[in-house]
Amino acid sequence: MTQTATLTAQIKANDPIINRAYQLLAQNQLEAVAKLLNEAQRNTTQDPRIFMLGAKLAEQQGYPDKAVEAAEHAVALAPQWWPAQLELGLLLARLDRYAKALAQAEKIFALESKERMALAGVVDIASRCGDLNKAIIYTKRALEHYPNDPILLMSLANSYFYNRQYDEAHATWTEVIALDPKQAQAYFGRLNVWVQRGEPAKAQEDIERLLDLAPQDPVYQYYAQVVAGQTPATQPVELQRQLFDGMAGRYDLHMVRVLRYELPKQIAEKIVDIFPDRKFNLLDLGCGSGLLGVYLGKVNGWVIGVDASSKMVEQAARHGIYHKFHTVNILDAVRDTPANLYEVITALDVFPYVGDLAPVLGNVHRILQQDGFFFFSTEVADNDGPGFVLQANGRYAHSRSYLESLLQQAGYALATIEEKTIRFEAGEPVKGFVVTAQKGH
Repeated sequence: MTQTATLTAQIKANDPIINRAYQLLAQNQLEAVAKLLNEAQRNTTQDPRIFMLGAKLAEQQGYPDKAVEAAEHAVALAPQWWPAQLELGLLLARLDRYAKALAQAEKIFALESKERMALAGVVDIASRCGDLNKAIIYTKRALEHYPNDPILLMSLANSYFYNRQYDEAHATWTEVIALDPKQAQAYFGRLNVWVQRGEPAKAQEDIERLLDLAPQDPVYQYYAQVVAGQTPATQPVELQRQLFDGMAGRYDLHMVRVLRYELPKQIAEKIVDIFPDRKFNLLDLGCGSGLLGVYLGKVNGWVIGVDASSKMVEQAARHGIYHKFHTVNILDAVRDTPANLYEVITALDVFPYVGDLAPVLGNVHRILQQDGFFFFSTEVADNDGPGFVLQANGRYAHSRSYLESLLQQAGYALATIEEKTIRFEAGEPVKGFVVTAQKGH
């Protein structure tokens, strides 16, 4: 048997081992996966799939550099095999190593420019890296080989939309609808184009079709109010969950590095200044990926997180700071929590998804202990007229007078409202209110 034939046979012998290892990885049985990889290496060390899977294992274990090293070794073993190249590119994108990821996407594109999965992969890499112009180029090239492919067309429409090319996005969604008149995602995409343009009334046809397809869908019911010119009291939890489940894995780095979001760090410092002995119980409403917990560190008390997104909660749990999580709507959480439990309650960058704050501020006051503190932020409404407005970007903004009135009605003894930049978007500062409120005797 030739050397090549021997290697082929050895790699073939790994098939059931690799398949089983992927199954166990999906079940988070990491030790069992590591044992199977060792078994596969005893057959041969030249199987690139071992190192592709090893990269996934290392990433899941929290060792990003080892993951990249393993993926690069897989590529070195099979430099012309696009799956290994793609695995490395996607890994680099997930780790926010954008320049290297985009360079890898170019290699994949040059290596295999007609393979459907490879083309989808480079589009994904470009999108994750925020290079929407490149994503559009890749998707257009893919459509040359697979014209009228609905998945590619929807990907192109999304890239246009997030690149603020609204005319192109609308035209592409319309093309998808012509191919499949029951494609809900396309109607929803067109609807969002009109909302972002500040012309939601023009989405009447789209919302009617969506409600025909799913009349009980709370997200569609919410947008029906928006299209009718109404301001819903809050976003449905289903819409929030959809948004944050999709960005959980890259939320921390994106918020801190890209959007320059420093509020959790600033509030953590305020809390420690007030409680230098770190003796307090804290309820973190909309805890997200646990950024507040990261900056706060260990405390002499309970830290409880509430978030509608289970994917976000999974990220927060990795920090080892939170003692317990509730994966529920924050409105339900504060309504159902007994009185006088917490010295500190936080809601950072949460209220842009809640319009009517009266129920929240009242319930938070009830569940705070005497002299307890409530820290929260909102976005600033452009004028001080209505209490809250729904912006074209889908987030709520609140007026200072509205916040002052609700804080007084709820019975807070002391409250300070500070206007500051809470993050950046598209390079522009987002103005917000940061509120510190204290419950009196």
